[in-house]
Amino acid sequence: MDREEIRDYINVTAIIDVLENHIINGTEMTATQVNAALALLKKTLPDLSVSKEASKTKEGKEEILRLLKTHEEALKELE
Repeated sequence: MDREEIRDYINVTAIIDVLENHIINGTEMTATQVNAALALLKKTLPDLSVSKEASKTKEGKEEILRLLKTHEEALKELE
């Protein structure tokens, strides 16, 4: 499995749901669980500082738009 397949396999929506329940509803999570969830999100969602630098090139802008579309699809699934 290559890196892109691994990223596709990670269920970002489920991770966001769990973190949201922890923050909003007080669902118990250990520090290890929170750290693992955040680490997975960092692997799947665009880093804003990298995105800002990448936006200076045409290829970078296209990649940011692709990532944002994926991110927005995940957010829509939360609704």
